[in-house]
Formats: sequence, C-alpha cells, structure tokens
Amino acid sequence: MKLLVAVFFLFCSSVLFSQENTDSLHFNYLNTSLSLTDKEQSHFWDRYDKMKQEQTQIVTSQRDMKKSLMYAFAKSDKEIKSIIAQIAEQDILKVRLKRDFMIDCVDLLDAERAIKFSIYEKKFKKMTKSDNSK
Repeated sequence: MKLLVAVFFLFCSSVLFSQENTDSLHFNYLNTSLSLTDKEQSHFWDRYDKMKQEQTQIVTSQRDMKKSLMYAFAKSDKEIKSIIAQIAEQDILKVRLKRDFMIDCVDLLDAERAIKFSIYEKKFKKMTKSDNSK
C-alpha cells in the first residue's frame, strides 16, 4: 500500500512539475521574445492571467452544457436548442475575451508587439506540442 501511495505521489509531482516548467518556459519565452520590461511584464501577465481565468470559466461552463446534451433523450427539442445556443454564445464570449486582450496589449505594449504576441504564442504551443509528443 505504501508503495502504491509513493508511486501515486511521484506521478502527481511529475505532472505538476511538468506544468510548472511549461508555465515558466512560456513566461520566459514571451518575456524574451516580446522584449518586455519589468513594468510591462507585470501589467501584461496580470492581464493575460485574467483572460486565461475567464476563458477557463467559459470552457468549464461549456463542458457542463455539452455533458448535459449526452442525455438529450430526457430533454425537449426546445431545451436542446437552448443549450446549443448557450454553447455558441460561450464561443462568442471566448472570441471577445481574446479580442479585448489583444486591444489591451496594444495599449500595454505597442501595436507591433501585440501582433507578435499571437505569433509567438502559436510558436510556443507548437514547440510544446512537439515536445510532448516525443
């Protein structure tokens, strides 16, 4: 039993460390790529974290709504249409959050670096995705 607990703890630790390491790499990659000053870093990451938290809330809400559709046989067509419309509205909210963040980036940084943010963000995701697939 102790061995099982130890293995589970080791597994959980490695997963958490991996996520922390990725977050740290992401932070450093964008700070360097965008040439953020200390002041810019503070404002940028506060705003970024706020956007990510809001996106996470939306994704969680959508997941719950999608799960409720798994038992659609117990719902009327009207209820199903309402849930589908709500899921679509949540997609629109996600796009608006990203748009508002990008507009704020122009104010926090400048137009050129705000545009580069999207490019560097995609590059980082590709790099981590290819690293995770190895």
